Amino acid sequence: MQSIAIKFYDGIVNRGYDATLRAHASGAIVEYTDAQNTHQQKLYHYDDMIYIGPIGVVLPAIELPHDARIEFLDNHVPDWLDLKAKENAHRVHAIESSWRWIALSLVVTVAVVFATYRWGIPMASHAIAQQMPQDALKRIGGEAEEYLIDVTEKSKITATRQKQIRTMYQKQIQAKVPAKIIFREGGEYIGANALAIPNGTIMLTDELVELAENDQELLAVLAHEQGHLDQRHSLEQGLQSLGISILYVSITGDASDLFGSLPLAVVSAQYSQKFELKADQYAIDELKRQGISPKYLADFLKRLSDEIEEEADADATDFMQSHPATAKRIAQVEAQL
Repeated sequence: MQSIAIKFYDGIVNRGYDATLRAHASGAIVEYTDAQNTHQQKLYHYDDMIYIGPIGVVLPAIELPHDARIEFLDNHVPDWLDLKAKENAHRVHAIESSWRWIALSLVVTVAVVFATYRWGIPMASHAIAQQMPQDALKRIGGEAEEYLIDVTEKSKITATRQKQIRTMYQKQIQAKVPAKIIFREGGEYIGANALAIPNGTIMLTDELVELAENDQELLAVLAHEQGHLDQRHSLEQGLQSLGISILYVSITGDASDLFGSLPLAVVSAQYSQKFELKADQYAIDELKRQGISPKYLADFLKRLSDEIEEEADADATDFMQSHPATAKRIAQVEAQL
């Protein structure tokens, strides 16, 4: 009679019995001596068996009704044991045990992760950002604006000067949807900065307004931020940041650095060079349309760059840190003077 030695758990006591598994026409019989030293025979039909193939160093097993379990003593499962999915499970184990398959799997995994990071997340972020309805933009942008208000101080720029800047923006920049302009004192956290918030708000800090030598430079900055708004760059960059964080968590299981919300990601994300160059081009086109030389944008970028170089301890959220590759941006502007 066909048989094989196994370890059997009856689902009653928390211990395994040395047992014998014997062939039967409709399944298999488990023979063992229980805790009361009584010889037992139990018939299990194939329909009641759930086969679990070997995984790494874990040996194959069979789950049975009432929490009973058969564990094999090695990776050999007899051919006469007609179990569903047995062959497939052993193929999986063979693949897992092959260094060649492991190396191939690693290469494929790395390629998929890279492709997701390089193309998948940016493409998905762009599509989502462009299709997001206005109600969602207002909610996300509103939360982001509240966060920025919390980390900044009330502006010290006079109401008259604020009105002048708003009027200049409204008269000279042709926006798809005119933005709300707010002023805040940036302090150590933001410094000289301008931010385009997805709900249609542009925030200028006192430090940035003071750094501009004339209204033309301020207009250039406002046009640049309007470019970000019209093309939804801050939302798209925030979505990319969240996507990368989610990808990291899916690989490592460590969610400690995952952004708590999209509004925070929108505020915290740094613009890519591509987005900055697109926003600069928007500003260049707007200035030229007004008969204003784009050199005002280049002049402001140069001064801002010099300002940052003088402040070696500038905070990582500073305007220049969120506007990378300044030399390339200046070169793009000067090429169109």
